[in-house]
Amino acid sequence: MVQYVATPSWLGRFFTRIKWVSIEQDVLVVHFRDMTKQQFLLSDFSNFSVLQNSLFSAKIYLCDPNNTCVSFLKKAEADVLNKALNKYFSNTLEQKVNNAKTLLKRYALDEFLRDSSIEILNKAVFSLSKNYAHNQTVWQQHLSPVSVKFLSILSSTPKTADAVAQLRHKYEQKQLTLRDNFYNNVESNPLTTEQRLAVIRDNDKNLVLAAAGTGKTSVMVAKSLDLIARGIALPEQVLVLAYNKTAAQELKERFIKRAAHANLSIKPPAILTFHALGLKLLQDAKKSTKLSTFATDEIQQKTWLTAWLYKQMQTDSTFLKNVVDLLHEPVDIFSFKSSAEYERYVRDNEYRSLAGLKVKSYQELLISNWLYLQSVEHEYEPHYKNKLEISAEDITLNAQYNPNFHLSKYNIYLEHFDIDREGNTRADINKKRYNEQIAFKRKLHKNNNTILLETFHYNWFEGKLERRLSKLLKQHSVALVPLNDDEVFSTLNNSGLLQQGVEKYLKCLQAIRAEQLTNTQIKQRIKQSGLKNHQRYAAMLIAIHNAYMQELHTQHAIDFDDMIIHATKAVKKGEFSVPWSHILVDEFQDISGARMAFLNTLINKGKSVRFTAVGDDWQAIYRFSGGNLAFTTRFNELVGGHSLTMLQKTFRYNNSISDVAGRFVMQNPEQYKKLISTHTQVTTPHVILLDDLYQGTKSIEIKVQQSISTIQKNDASASIAILSRYRYMLNSVQQHLKDKKHTNSLYFWTLHSAKGLEADYCIIIGFEQGKLGFPSDNQNSVLVESLLPEQDEFTHSEERRLLYVGITRAKHKAYLIADPYACSAFVKELVNDDYPIQIASTLFNKSQLKQRECNTCSDGLIVPKTGQYGNYYSCTNTQICETKLRVCKSCSSPSVDKSTYSQCVNIECKTQHPICEKCGREMRKRKSKHGEFLGCSGFELKEDSCKNTRKLTVT
Repeated sequence: MVQYVATPSWLGRFFTRIKWVSIEQDVLVVHFRDMTKQQFLLSDFSNFSVLQNSLFSAKIYLCDPNNTCVSFLKKAEADVLNKALNKYFSNTLEQKVNNAKTLLKRYALDEFLRDSSIEILNKAVFSLSKNYAHNQTVWQQHLSPVSVKFLSILSSTPKTADAVAQLRHKYEQKQLTLRDNFYNNVESNPLTTEQRLAVIRDNDKNLVLAAAGTGKTSVMVAKSLDLIARGIALPEQVLVLAYNKTAAQELKERFIKRAAHANLSIKPPAILTFHALGLKLLQDAKKSTKLSTFATDEIQQKTWLTAWLYKQMQTDSTFLKNVVDLLHEPVDIFSFKSSAEYERYVRDNEYRSLAGLKVKSYQELLISNWLYLQSVEHEYEPHYKNKLEISAEDITLNAQYNPNFHLSKYNIYLEHFDIDREGNTRADINKKRYNEQIAFKRKLHKNNNTILLETFHYNWFEGKLERRLSKLLKQHSVALVPLNDDEVFSTLNNSGLLQQGVEKYLKCLQAIRAEQLTNTQIKQRIKQSGLKNHQRYAAMLIAIHNAYMQELHTQHAIDFDDMIIHATKAVKKGEFSVPWSHILVDEFQDISGARMAFLNTLINKGKSVRFTAVGDDWQAIYRFSGGNLAFTTRFNELVGGHSLTMLQKTFRYNNSISDVAGRFVMQNPEQYKKLISTHTQVTTPHVILLDDLYQGTKSIEIKVQQSISTIQKNDASASIAILSRYRYMLNSVQQHLKDKKHTNSLYFWTLHSAKGLEADYCIIIGFEQGKLGFPSDNQNSVLVESLLPEQDEFTHSEERRLLYVGITRAKHKAYLIADPYACSAFVKELVNDDYPIQIASTLFNKSQLKQRECNTCSDGLIVPKTGQYGNYYSCTNTQICETKLRVCKSCSSPSVDKSTYSQCVNIECKTQHPICEKCGREMRKRKSKHGEFLGCSGFELKEDSCKNTRKLTVT
C-alpha cells in the first residue's frame, strides 16, 4: 500500500529517469520510467534523511552508506515525503540507540571490552555516534533528550581507538573499586596496581610481561580465582597451563590456599602441564597413550639411533660414506671476512680425524679421513727434516717448515693450499706473501729432491678433492686399499666420532619435533643455513625422522612430543570438544612452535576462548629445547592483537640488584623495555665481584667457602644458593663443602634450573672465557641451529638472559666469582662500562684488564702459566696463538719483549728488564776488573750456551 508519493518536477522530466518515489509499508521505492524500481528497507537506515530545496525542484539525501540522493522532485511532495521518512527513522533510531546502550553495557561496561566485540560496537554503536556527529541538528530535532545525551557523550570521542581505550579504562577503574577488598586479601600482601590490572584485563588475547620477582604466580592465581568468583567462568571452564610438574603443583597449592584466605569456597580449575593436557585429551578421545621408553630413557634412544645407523651402514656403502662425510659440517675459509672470525673458528672447533690426528681445518680433516679410509699411513705437520737451504729473503717467509702431511712409508709430502684458481686467499691473508710461501715450499722440495703433492681449496670447492688425491697418489704408486665397512664402523665407534654424530642428530630430531617441521621445511631451513652439503644433511635427517616415527609406530607408543602433536590433531578433527572459556599459560617466553600450534587449535576450536599469556622475555633461556622467544617479542604479529600489562614492581630484591641486572639484560634492543621499581631500597652496591684466586692460585671452591663464611657472620640463618652455568662446577664445590660446618641452608643450582627459585644470597661461579666459560663459547652446530627457533642477533643474547636469571635469584646480595685472567666478556662489560657493582679485587681494575688482552690475536687473553723453566704468561687461544710473555719481577704482570729489554705492560709499573738480543734470555748484572756489565744468563749452560755481553747503561 502506497503511503506517501513524490513525483519529478517539470525540470525532472528532462534530467531524471525517476517516475515517482513512494513509501510502501516499510520500504522506500523508487520507480523508474522503464518500469524497473529500486527498494530501500527503512529499518536498514541509521541516519536521518536531509531535504535540500533549489529554485525549481528538491533533493532528498538518504544519508545511507552509498550517500544516495533522489533529485528533481516537486518541492511540496518532497517535503512531505522527507518528513514521513524522518518520522519513521526517529522511531527506528530510538530503538537502535536503546539497542546500542544494551550492547555497550554488555560488551564494554559489564565486561572488559574485547577486540572481537569492537566490530559489534562499530556496527551498532560507534556508527550511530559518527552519524550523529555529522548531522547533530536534525538528530536533536527527532530524538529524545536521553538519546541525544547518550549520542553526544559517545561522539565526543570520534576515533574508535580512543573510545575503546576510554571504555576499557572506565571498566578497569570500576573493577579496581568494586574488587578492592579481594585484591587486598587474595595474597599475603595486597596486589600492586599492575597486578590488579593484569587480573582485570580479559581481552581475547592478553600478554602479561612480568620481570623477575614481580609476582606473576600471584597474578595467575588471582586471575583464576577472580574469574570463578565473579561468575565469569565456572571452574571447569578455566584451564591453567604450567611449564613443568613442579610449577603446576605450586599453582594448585597456591590456588587452594589463597581461595581459603579470601574466604572463597571454590573448586580449583584444571592446572596442568602441556604434556599432561595432551595426555588427558588423547585419553578422552580414546587414543593410545602408551609411552615409549625413548621418552624416559635417553640412553635407549641413543642406542636405537646408533643401531639404526650401523644397520644402514652395513647394507649401504653410500650411506656409510655419507655418515663419515657429514660428521663435521663444511666450512669455507673464504667466508671469513677478518682474522678475528678465522681465529674464533679455529679456537672453537676441534677437528680430530679418523686417524686420530688433531688437525687445524675442515679441509685438512677431509684429507686425513680420506687417507685413513684408503689405508694410507700419514703424519700431520711433522718437522721437515731435510736441510733448509734458504736465502736471506726466504728466511722471513718460513724459517721452520712443517708440511701439512707426510706419507712416511713413501717419503711423500702433501700440502693443501688455501687458494682459489686465481691464487686468491681469504680476506685477511696477504695474497702476495701467501703465494710467495707456496713458491718457497716448491723450491725447497725441489732443492732437496723430496716429493711434494699439492691440493687446493678450489679442489674442495668444486667437489673434486678426493678425485685429485686419488690421481696424485696413484701417479706416485701409493697403494690405496679401502678399509672394509666393519673396520670403518669400529673406528667411528671407538673414536667417539659416531657418538658425537648420534648426539648431534638427536638434537636435530628434538628440534624437528618441537618445531613440527615438515620435510620441505627441513630442507628449506638447512639450505638457508648456507651449509655446502645441505641436500645430504636434509636427506639424512629426513631418513632419521622417518625411522624414528616408524619405530614409535612399531612400539605402538608415543613420546612426549606426540602427546602434544597427536592431541592437536584430535582437536582439529573434532574428536575432543574444547570446554574452556579461559586459558592461562605460564612461562610463555619459553613456548615452542608445537605448543603454540596446540594452543591456537584449542582457541580456534573453542567457543569464544580468552587467552592470557604470562611470561618474561628477559628470562627466555630454553631455546635449545624449542623455546621460541619470538612468540613473546613479536606477539602482535605471531599471536594476535592483545592487551599488554607489564609487572614492574618487585618485592624480591633491592634496587642495587635491579639496577645491575636490568641494565645488563636491556642491552639487547630486541627485548621489551621495562622500568623496574623495587620495594627494598639500599644505598650501596649489593652485587659484588670477586676473583677466584686463593693465595694466588685458582680455587673456586675455597673462594665460595670464604664467601659463605662472610655471609654466615652477618646473617647466620640466611639461605645461600651457589649457581653455575655447568653442573660439574657445582659438584666440585659441593664436594669441597661437604665436611665444612655451616649454619646456613645451602642450595646448588645450575642457572637453568634456578628459574623460579630464590635465596637470600646467591654466589654465581664460572665467569671465564672459553667453551666451558660464562658466557659459553660452545655454540651449537650450524645444522642444529638451522632447525631451532630463530635466534635474535644480539651477541650472547640467551647467555645474557641466563645471567639476569642468576642475579635476580638473590634477595639481598649477589656474589660473582670470576677468573681475572681468562676474563669473561660479561665481567669485562660490568667493569669497563661502570656498572654500579662493588669490585672487591684489584685484579679487575680497567687498566689490568686491558693489559691482559693479547696483542697478537683478536680476542685472546694473557693468562699465567707454570712450565719447566718457571712462571710465564701465554694466550688463551693456544690453537692459533703462540704468544708467550715473561713475568715482571717487580709487579708480576706480563712483560713484552723488545730487542734488548722486556717492558712491563702494567702502566703503574713499566719496569724494563734487560734481555739478550741474541738468544732472548735474561741479562744479569755481572762484575769484572773493568767494572759492572750485563751478561747473558745462558753463559754457564753446557748446551746452547750464550756468551753475549753488553755495557751496563746507567739511567
